[in-house]
Amino acid sequence: MALELSNGSIEKLCNGMPVQRPIVQLLGFEAVQVKPDETNYRLVLSDGIHMNSYFFLCSQLNDLIIKKQVKYATILRIDEYKFMDGENSNDHSPRWIILIQKVTILIHRNVYGNPQPLINIEKKKMPLINLNVNKTPSRIFYCIEHLENNLMSVKDLITLSNGSCPFVLKLTVVKKYAINTYSSCRVLNVNMMDSTGVVRVSAFNTLSDSLNEIFEENKTYYLADTILKHNQFGVELKLQSHSVIIESIDKIQPKIQYIKTSNFNKLLENNPNTFCDLIGVCIEIGDIEACSNSTSRTEIGKREIVLIDMSMATITLKVWGDQVNKFDEKFDNPPIVMVKQAVLKQFNGAKYFSMVKFSVLFINPNLAEVHQLKEWYKQLIAMDDF
Repeated sequence: MALELSNGSIEKLCNGMPVQRPIVQLLGFEAVQVKPDETNYRLVLSDGIHMNSYFFLCSQLNDLIIKKQVKYATILRIDEYKFMDGENSNDHSPRWIILIQKVTILIHRNVYGNPQPLINIEKKKMPLINLNVNKTPSRIFYCIEHLENNLMSVKDLITLSNGSCPFVLKLTVVKKYAINTYSSCRVLNVNMMDSTGVVRVSAFNTLSDSLNEIFEENKTYYLADTILKHNQFGVELKLQSHSVIIESIDKIQPKIQYIKTSNFNKLLENNPNTFCDLIGVCIEIGDIEACSNSTSRTEIGKREIVLIDMSMATITLKVWGDQVNKFDEKFDNPPIVMVKQAVLKQFNGAKYFSMVKFSVLFINPNLAEVHQLKEWYKQLIAMDDF
């Protein structure tokens, strides 16, 4: 297979756009005294279309020049490099300087193409940092505005078909679970939400390990290029090696919009296995019980709480895992509990609600419905006959 230069790579690199292992040709160099005891070599490199001298060898690679391991028309592959902002450098236009840290010498040949000097190219912004770092190329975004202008909401995901999901979502981590290890794989599950709903985001095997270090509860991220799958709980997003994960600098948490809610007396009329959103005053907190988890063969905590709402109906909600610890706090007043996607169950004719892996629990969220319930319950307990 004939060796080819990476056409267009010089322009991209000089504008701060990353290029994976570009192949270029050396058309000249000069020594630059950066310190009294330190010399760097500036290289003139060509991609067959453009040539530019904004490339510098790091001092550890000086022997390539000194020992004449490279010469005019040598073809190189740039394996590692980093961008340095040339905005304030003397005698440089406002472009990115590229410091070459590792190269591979491929071959000596005649000059390829008819490269022209790269001039009058406007400097572009550095790409936003994709936290999903691996060897798989990912889509590049250069500004938050680009992300914000292409957002999709969680509630709109249900309109999509299973498969590749290129859309951008802005999601806040509300619950990150410990990595589950099975015989065939390891899985990281994260519940994330925007103002319209909650979605389960999953990563598998080596990706689960790296993303477990990245995702933090209550932090917000932009996600793009995932795999969407519909299931009994709604939709799930599976992260891939090429998925984009960019942390949002916006510290404002998404405002929760309480949707699909009805009074408890109406919700209890539903058939078992119906998913419902709940909001009520917690009037009873049970003790923590230890239950066996048949899947992982471990024990898991369970706690039953009782909620009441303005219909004067009460429901029992079963809470599992480390969520049970949220009720250890000493509350000054009965807390308002909100759950998204609890499932209605029935046993021996009695109906109750249970949290599942997709459920998200909130205690005293800052919502109008919460303040309304607090005021209603305050007036209720003040009545003599309650």
